Amino acid sequence: MELETIAGQLSADGDISVDIALSGEAALEKLANAKFDAVISDYMAPPAMNGIDLLRNARARGYMGLFLLFTDKCDEALALDAILNGADHFLPRCDGSRKDVALIRSLLLKRVQRSEDEGGRQDAEAYHSLLMRIPDGFAYHQVIFDSAGGLPTTMITDANDVFERTFLPSEESVLGRDIRTLLRGHDMFEKRLALAIDSVITSGMEARFTERSSERDKWFSVGVYITEPGHFVTMLSDVTALKRAERDLEQYKRKMMFIGSQVRHDLLNQLTALNGFLSLSQMKVEDRSVKEFLNKAGSSGNRMRKILELSREFERLGMSPPVWVPARSAVEKGLEQVQGGRKAVKIELEGLEVLADPSLDLVFRTLVDNAFLHGKATEVHIYQAQAGEDHKILCRDNGTGIPPEKHKLLFDDRLDHSLFLTKEALAVTGMRIEETSRGGGACFEILVPKGCYRLTSKPQS
Repeated sequence: MELETIAGQLSADGDISVDIALSGEAALEKLANAKFDAVISDYMAPPAMNGIDLLRNARARGYMGLFLLFTDKCDEALALDAILNGADHFLPRCDGSRKDVALIRSLLLKRVQRSEDEGGRQDAEAYHSLLMRIPDGFAYHQVIFDSAGGLPTTMITDANDVFERTFLPSEESVLGRDIRTLLRGHDMFEKRLALAIDSVITSGMEARFTERSSERDKWFSVGVYITEPGHFVTMLSDVTALKRAERDLEQYKRKMMFIGSQVRHDLLNQLTALNGFLSLSQMKVEDRSVKEFLNKAGSSGNRMRKILELSREFERLGMSPPVWVPARSAVEKGLEQVQGGRKAVKIELEGLEVLADPSLDLVFRTLVDNAFLHGKATEVHIYQAQAGEDHKILCRDNGTGIPPEKHKLLFDDRLDHSLFLTKEALAVTGMRIEETSRGGGACFEILVPKGCYRLTSKPQS
């Protein structure tokens, strides 16, 4: 039986790819360098490496595929030796090569089909086992349509224990039941679940919602969706712990805001009294140097008052979800409370919207205020520019700029010019701010990441 003839006949239909080796050593080398589903070997009498030797070496090196051993000898001892060393089939050679090829093809296709069947079954069993063990409730439903045109019913064909205990606290099973018969409609959770199921059956559209069940004293996140025609799945996630954490966090925020507002109110009252005493002291003191110290103390008190008043506004940060804010509108709103000349501010932000905290105007108010009051600027220019996939908003002035000794800790000094609060306000949606001037006025650049800005018109470059 010529190797080339057998190989050609096996690969003739195109569904089997065949490689040949002229010796046992060559076969082992091929097995070491490539993956084969089957090995077909002659017994090959010594002194060459015979089929049993090839089989033994192949199994020892980890080959676990199909191994067929053909021989002219019908020897029971040889057959036993082949089986004991891991041969799948020990076959006598037929009279013609076509019969041998037909037998080989039959064995190969049966092995492939069996592997596919076993693999599919194992995958299905593993998937089902996983669904039964997940902490979420899971149920698979079949939709049963009324031949008379009436309303369709449903039947639960599979469900895990979490799902069953959610609707039947007893040891009863939900299998075979219509999920809607288990919903008594006593709370909003069950009402919304019934509506979601009806909607999925009639429209085929996925339904999702989060609702509290007063009867179970739990919050559930629910998903109902079609898996295949006539079937749908219901998934229930118990999110009670998350909802309670959100509630506790909200209460904590309100408490801290109340405490902060009370402390701020008391400090402002004390600062008012302090500034009053300092003013009276200046009237009583004749020494010029002492008056100068008192004047500086009064300036520090006024600065503290400003910081406290601004912190009241920044306290709102993070209390509301981010919204799309027209950048120009945010600047104009911020300018309403700027102490310098608002007419000296040039704005070029047409068509730009940013996803930001609703208090974004405070950022621009702070930057412009600092430019006029501390930088002694007479002009401020606020404009935009592309930065790769990101976007930039630049605030440039013609003032005195940032002293080198302050540049390094500019945004970390919590008591100076409120830039620390500005940085935190922008960070709510991932924006960053930095000062990029190199002499001659200040330039603050706000980097807006991709996904947090949108353009309704092309910005000027």
